[in-house]
Amino acid sequence: MTLITAKDFYLLSVVSLIQTADWFSSLKLRALLANTLAFIGYHLSRNKRRLSERNLSNVFGGKLSTDRIRTIVKSSFHQFWQETFSMPCPNVSKVVLEQLNIRGLEHLQSAIDNGKGAILWASSYFGGSLLAKRILHQNGFAVHQVHAESHIGAFQFPEGRSPPSWLHRRVIKRFFEKCEKQFVAEILYLPLARSDSLAFTRVLAGRLKQNAILCLAADGRFGQNLMAAKFLGHAGSFQTGVISLAKFSGAPILPLFCFQDEGKISVVIEPPLRIHSGLGRERALEKSLLHLVNLLESYIRKYPEQYRNWHYPWGRPQETM
Repeated sequence: MTLITAKDFYLLSVVSLIQTADWFSSLKLRALLANTLAFIGYHLSRNKRRLSERNLSNVFGGKLSTDRIRTIVKSSFHQFWQETFSMPCPNVSKVVLEQLNIRGLEHLQSAIDNGKGAILWASSYFGGSLLAKRILHQNGFAVHQVHAESHIGAFQFPEGRSPPSWLHRRVIKRFFEKCEKQFVAEILYLPLARSDSLAFTRVLAGRLKQNAILCLAADGRFGQNLMAAKFLGHAGSFQTGVISLAKFSGAPILPLFCFQDEGKISVVIEPPLRIHSGLGRERALEKSLLHLVNLLESYIRKYPEQYRNWHYPWGRPQETM
């Protein structure tokens, strides 16, 4: 196993900055660091910036002005670093709580009362995915997070490249896990090998049988069963395993969104997804999946400045910014 890679030096510098801000317990310092890195990233990541601008223009049919597109792209950089520097914070600030708007919490409570658990379907790239779990944690809901093996903090790296280094596994990943475990019950990693997928499904079904709340990535591209679906004007692919898991376990799928609206934080838990039946297995999966994908797209189109993956909106995992 490789001891250290070039990517590790980058991630170690991010960890050091996060720890520095955490030691000083300063919200202003976190904001300053996030703003500074977003500014640097925007001006240095020329290719990413151009891809984002081109995709935004295509998705909105050329209806956005140049200034509006630039504002959205700058915001996507800022959103990423804001999410990153929020990692060590287990609790939500009083200021946010005072202005918080939660809708649909009754859907989650009803699922728990029913005793079959719940599956939260939340985007890794839209809005405050970490903030939503903190808010649920402070409201007494223990979330079991499901990640791709390559997931680390707010970062995702494509699978299939060189294996993670010793430093990545033993230091960097453990740091981000420690941060996230302050507000989630556990972290479960999706296996890459097809032979392990059935065993992993049993693990998830077992958690739901214990009436747990699972959180899975809405726009995750890692899984054994993917289905094509048009997303933001492009052909993409989405996991269907979450729908199969819901059918098998009886747990409802609850789409989860966390975003800023008119200066306030909103957390929305949508009503349970209707799992279609009587259409044949493939057609039922397709119809249920399309409903979820279209719902996610509607939020992104309404709040485009809170989407962090405009450079590859239809599928390629976000790496660094």
